Amino acid sequence: MTPEEIWESHFPDLKIPGSEQPIEGKCGSKVRDKRLTELGLVRYCVKTAGMGTDHFGFGTCKWHLGNTAKHSKGAVVAKMKDELTTLAAKLGEPEPLGHPEIEAFVLASKMKQWTLILEEKMEELNGVLAVTDKAGVEHTRALIEVMERAWDRFQSSLEFMMKHDLHKRVVELEEHQASLVGAAFMAIILSQDLRLSEAQIEMARNMFAGKMTELGAAMEPSWASNILDI
Repeated sequence: MTPEEIWESHFPDLKIPGSEQPIEGKCGSKVRDKRLTELGLVRYCVKTAGMGTDHFGFGTCKWHLGNTAKHSKGAVVAKMKDELTTLAAKLGEPEPLGHPEIEAFVLASKMKQWTLILEEKMEELNGVLAVTDKAGVEHTRALIEVMERAWDRFQSSLEFMMKHDLHKRVVELEEHQASLVGAAFMAIILSQDLRLSEAQIEMARNMFAGKMTELGAAMEPSWASNILDI
């Protein structure tokens, strides 16, 4: 006989408590019921996970010790894992790292953007050093602390870039990329398959040099557009 049939044979007018197996999103604790114990049945709580607690949606409900320190801690850990899994899914596959020099420039650029955002926020407060909300919490003080940390980290980033002369190394990367393009072009026009004369080769060189000059900034590598003026 199924658990439902066993229960109905003894309590025909009552619905059997809980579920046969724990259900995702539900409390899932074993139902404490003397009648179930006497029938040798094990059922699981179907209240919403965390019902009646401060961790609603995760962990056990208030009827199954959900408000105790142990269960609250376990629910918080489960919630964090769920949020990290969701975040990881949103992030998808990580972008491959570029040259360390370029990554450092991009990171410093983001630091500058963040600093400018904080400075704009401070300007919105019109120089007021303390703003207290209805709950009596001062927000400007926290913003000042965040700004100071942002300045310190941005300064450290700039000092690192100057110490290792990253600007020179980035320029070298650009020159190397340009030299590869030039080498590929020359390999084509000097190919024996094309059978170009010296005059034609010289004309092609001049046309190539002129076109490269016209393109100018358009020839910048893709990562260059991600770097702000620092």
